[in-house]
Amino acid sequence: MPEVRVPATAANLGPGFDVLGVALGSYLTIRFSEAEKSEITGRGRLHPIPDNLTYRSFVAAYDKAGRRPPQVRIETVGIYPSARGMGASASAIVAGLVGARALGNLDLGDEDLARLAAEIEGHPDNVLPALFGGLVLSVAGSWINLQPVKRISPIVLIAKDRFRTGAARKVVPTELSRADAIANAAATAALVTILTGSAGLENLMAATEDRMHEPYRLPLMPGTQKVHRELRAGGVATTMSGAGPSLISLVASTELPKAARLAQELVPEGWQVLTPGWDRDGARVS
Repeated sequence: MPEVRVPATAANLGPGFDVLGVALGSYLTIRFSEAEKSEITGRGRLHPIPDNLTYRSFVAAYDKAGRRPPQVRIETVGIYPSARGMGASASAIVAGLVGARALGNLDLGDEDLARLAAEIEGHPDNVLPALFGGLVLSVAGSWINLQPVKRISPIVLIAKDRFRTGAARKVVPTELSRADAIANAAATAALVTILTGSAGLENLMAATEDRMHEPYRLPLMPGTQKVHRELRAGGVATTMSGAGPSLISLVASTELPKAARLAQELVPEGWQVLTPGWDRDGARVS
């Protein structure tokens, strides 16, 4: 009866649109066991079997291995908020794939699961850090797995209301000016350099400035936009977490308590402020 723990993730981190993602220390935990008939139980929103991402991914892993999937009970025993920009669909997919490999002892490697997860999700920026942990840079159909330094810590500001990624994707322009493309490329390179410890934190604000998607998405979420603007005005490097509506701030670990207090003062009623730390291990089976 394998139990799979998969971290939440934050994609984009501002300028790294669809190429950067990082794993956070909040988790989805799902228990898999063979059963007389397939069923979904436990905590959270229990989607019917045909619509359940974890079950669909479980079946996809068996298909990839050339085996028939068994009837399975999928029990959610630990959750974090979904539809808030923390990679809930990615963690559900990764849980299904890893759970299938563990339950059936499938002959699938991590690369097989990574490519299958990206195929199911449609993009790799959340599923790869959910699977591998740490900071993941997607490049040319592959990826580079890195580790964020301890001297930087994340603060996650979880919005009260849900927001669907599909609506946020529709407003992103298909073309950028040369100036905006250059600015985003430079910021993404700087952000990876800072997060992995090859540069200091003095350019963290500039490294989290985006011109590709946030200027178009934030107006769809007035509450998120207001907190985003106020935190950055206060010198806290803050970006959307994925497509929103939640936010993630990157701060010097020595300034974490102070920055978290400021975030708590600024968020609307019903929001949550978490300091989850980084997850460095990715999906794990116990």
